Amino acid sequence: MRIFQAIVSNLLSFSYPPDLQQLFLNRFLSNLFVILILLFFPAVTNIFAQSNGASSTYQVKGRIISKTDNTPVEFASLVLYNANDSTPVDYTATDISGNFSLTPRNKGGYFIAVSFIGYEPLKTSPFEISTEKRKIVLPDILLEESEQLLSEVVVTGRKRQVVYKLDKQVIEAAEFLSAAGGTAADILMQTPSIRVDAEGEITFRGSSGFKVYIDGKPGSLNGAAALEQISAGQIDNIEVLTTPSARNDADGAVGIININTKKSDMEGWSGMVNLMGSSVWSRNIDFLVALRKKDFRWQLSGEASRRFVLSDYDQLKTIITPELLTTDHSTGLRKRHTAWYYLTSSFDWFKENTIWSAGITGGYRDRWRGGELHYEDIYEPVATGEKTYGSFDGKDFVNLYEYHLRGDLGVEHNFSGREGHKLTASLYGLYEGGAMENFQTDLWDMQGKQVNGHRAWEYEYRFTGQVNADYVYPFDNETGKFESGYQLFSYTEDGDYTIDMFDQEQDAFIRRDDLYNKYLFRRDIHAMYALVSDVHERFGYQLGLRGEYTYRKLGNNFEWARHSRHRFDLFPSVHVSYTLNDHSQIRAAYTRRITQPELFYMEPYVVYVDYNTAQMGNPFIKPEYTNSVEGGYNYNFKNGNTISATLFHRARKDKIERLRVPYHSSVTLDSMANVGNDYSTGMELAANLQFNKYWNLDANTSYYFYRIKNQFKIDDDEESWNWQLAVNNNFDVAKNTRVRLEAYYVGPMVSTQGRVDGFFYLNIAARQQFPKQKLTASLVVRDILSTAKYTNTRSGIGMETLTKIYPRSPLFTMTLTYTFNNFRQQRKAEGPNHDMFEGTNR
Repeated sequence: MRIFQAIVSNLLSFSYPPDLQQLFLNRFLSNLFVILILLFFPAVTNIFAQSNGASSTYQVKGRIISKTDNTPVEFASLVLYNANDSTPVDYTATDISGNFSLTPRNKGGYFIAVSFIGYEPLKTSPFEISTEKRKIVLPDILLEESEQLLSEVVVTGRKRQVVYKLDKQVIEAAEFLSAAGGTAADILMQTPSIRVDAEGEITFRGSSGFKVYIDGKPGSLNGAAALEQISAGQIDNIEVLTTPSARNDADGAVGIININTKKSDMEGWSGMVNLMGSSVWSRNIDFLVALRKKDFRWQLSGEASRRFVLSDYDQLKTIITPELLTTDHSTGLRKRHTAWYYLTSSFDWFKENTIWSAGITGGYRDRWRGGELHYEDIYEPVATGEKTYGSFDGKDFVNLYEYHLRGDLGVEHNFSGREGHKLTASLYGLYEGGAMENFQTDLWDMQGKQVNGHRAWEYEYRFTGQVNADYVYPFDNETGKFESGYQLFSYTEDGDYTIDMFDQEQDAFIRRDDLYNKYLFRRDIHAMYALVSDVHERFGYQLGLRGEYTYRKLGNNFEWARHSRHRFDLFPSVHVSYTLNDHSQIRAAYTRRITQPELFYMEPYVVYVDYNTAQMGNPFIKPEYTNSVEGGYNYNFKNGNTISATLFHRARKDKIERLRVPYHSSVTLDSMANVGNDYSTGMELAANLQFNKYWNLDANTSYYFYRIKNQFKIDDDEESWNWQLAVNNNFDVAKNTRVRLEAYYVGPMVSTQGRVDGFFYLNIAARQQFPKQKLTASLVVRDILSTAKYTNTRSGIGMETLTKIYPRSPLFTMTLTYTFNNFRQQRKAEGPNHDMFEGTNR
């Protein structure tokens, strides 16, 4: 124990005065003991939290705000001193709202010393704690900015990487240095229970069913495609709502991912620009320019991006038909490319009790993936068993592009006489024109003669519209409120599909008129909801119910595939929380969700994505229904360390998944199906440990049991224990230099027809900020050991495949960020009576 104390003392000795070392050492050891209890004896946590909160009956509370703009100062350091002998008694740091709480052990006179880089140090006037005044609230403490120290604010201030709130995780984008130059997907892949495969597909707790919002509004794309269109440099934070309330859209099995972009709140002109380049010739430029006046804010942002992913590909496929056994081995290089160009202009007008907002976005998207592969085939007729061999070279190419135009309008009116009494309304319309999905495959023998191939085109026009109206009425007790609202969502897509197949006899591509399809798809959803919430001392609750009427129609040339659907569903939600003391809280939630099938799940025609893989939709696919239960515990230590634990269970009915079956010869067919029910039960743990002012460690892990009751499998259900671990070390190696080392292990996972193996990788990132904080340079090296290898096995009746994808690594990315006119992000301040169910009422 003495050796351990000596080690900790050495860590602390160079950064704190001697009279604080013993205090910090005692707190560190006691907090370490608490961590061990919480990790290995969860049943004790409730008892400990209550006893810890009751260790002192005296309390001092207050708030730290900036004298310059009256905004809360987050992460300011406070030390409580005895007024008689100036000995330290307690210490803490302010939260996101600038609030703090200190607990003196005895009555008497005290004062507080406040410090934060970029502000002048401050000592409060002495105050008294007595038997009659056990708990006091100090007036707001104003900190004055220091001209000499102001440039250091960005370097030393560090937010927690992931913050757990009642119904969501809040992921601070700036803390993920390795995501510099990347996208929202690069940030999310480093958080608990989220997995990104070699093709960029994202799953959360085993499901890919999630909705993507941007600044609280539905995004223009869905799923992984939406996340890959948002540059990390434009992101402030990401909210993962695992148990959304009835206020939110019911679509998305695992919830909603809301991406909050950066906004400036500085008076006058300000802005920022990011430049990125990588070793695979990805490049990106994005910018933000803002003008803020007293009652007006205007912003202009834009991006031009071209991103590439290169992978080595190796697949062994066996297909058994009654007549023939075919073995195909394909190897080569696969590429993914995303191009994204957009310009957005928006404004907010603050007029007395009403805020008006509007925005318009125009842009162009171009996404493609393709490969240059070599095929070695073995053909073995069942009747004779005589083997023949074939060698081929092939190319495949899938290209999707469109231009889009989107307009947003919104208004928020706050009624006089009662704080929080408001009515909001918003609408948006999105038009996507000139949309094209182009599929191409070519196959040549070793003499260069073409033997197979196809050309397919999908021309599309799409329109999306949504209207929202929401009303909030606070109760007289000032802690509770009633909410209700209405939403109309409408989506229409008009398109046609044409395909040409290569004919060897004619040595040409021939139009297949029998496969031509013209289709029209429409989905309308009318929704209403009601919520009631309140807080009684330490207990808070929120009860909600949402009703949705859905109309769906699919029209096309194939009479057997035409249909229309009408359905009405109810989606309840329950959230409760209990505050044990100033440092800890427990929470629980239940929600019911739906995942609506996308149109490409239902398209009733065949397309080829490569020589031996075809795809086809299922027009009769049903939606998924998911019931989720979640419980969590948070503990914030006074020295800035935090731990969080979450238990969850999710049951999904009519799981949608892509199944692979033999099609003909050496070709397999992938089609969407409701494969059965699946279940996920497990836990997530996260910790943030500040060892000293130069070294911070954050870690998270998830461990859950996953089972699929697969109606397409003859033998037992598929099941596996899945786990992930991330350990990240952050070092401030110099005044303006930060280094981050990331280690990740993603465990194996089962699918309906097989298994995905686990993998491990390391990233290293460095960020250098230059004088006056105008220019920042970031260097990221991803997968420095080249260990991120994706291996997937799939099997079914008459079919087996083994696929290996090795992304080219290490991958080097360089990013430059320049800010001008003191660009500062908008801070979200919350008063002392903020909503206990944070983030649910934006």
